[in-house]
Amino acid sequence: MKLRHLISIAAMLVVVAACHRGPRIYRPVVDPELLKLTKEQLFERGEQYYSREKWQKSRTYYTHLYETYPNDPLGRRSLLRIADTYYEQGDPVNLVEAQYKYRDFINRYPTSDQADYAMLRIAMCSFRQMEKPDRDQAKTHEAVEKFNEMLRTYPNSPLKAEGETKRQEALDRLAKHEHLVARYYMKRHSWTAAVQRLNFLIDTYPNYNNRAAVFYDLGAALTRLGRKGEARLYFERVVSEFPKSEYAEPARRRLAETKA
Repeated sequence: MKLRHLISIAAMLVVVAACHRGPRIYRPVVDPELLKLTKEQLFERGEQYYSREKWQKSRTYYTHLYETYPNDPLGRRSLLRIADTYYEQGDPVNLVEAQYKYRDFINRYPTSDQADYAMLRIAMCSFRQMEKPDRDQAKTHEAVEKFNEMLRTYPNSPLKAEGETKRQEALDRLAKHEHLVARYYMKRHSWTAAVQRLNFLIDTYPNYNNRAAVFYDLGAALTRLGRKGEARLYFERVVSEFPKSEYAEPARRRLAETKA
């Protein structure tokens, strides 16, 4: 019994001693090969794998370079490149990670001459996740907001034209969504609801790329409501503003039908 008692005490002392040593600290193992390379060589290796679309492999070099030289120009470029690798992978999970990395770059280096690029890419991450016009448009709204933020923050950016073009594409997606809803109302002969939706579309998205169709549909809905004078105005706009569109000839026929 005494022997067993002594063994139990010894075991308890070992446990107590282990607790006093504290938790083991995890230290990531760095590939010795990376330690042999200069910062220039690290970046060059990362670029080589990046050009071959080896995103994870290139990220290994960029990450080590950034963590080792965070205040060096190559270190800063590496953080941006890390974000680019996630962006290029392109699936929703990696696009979210890319947005986080681009935002981290802006927060750490707000005066960088590449901050506008990072902010444009943040918007593009949302842009690439936009749904089709007949589905939920939350990501499209998000993309528009982020393009607006980029253009407002960097009004003189050389990337301004690209930002404006992509923003308009997103706005066209939102306008198309509204147009589909309006046409749904028209199919159900809900003419008043259709007119309200089409008027909202015209007011909210004045640069929509299919305005000829909107004007024609609005004229058709107004005709159904007996508002032929207003309808003529929109058919006339189709003919005068979009004479080569597929809606021009039908609009001319409608005008002939609605002569006072």
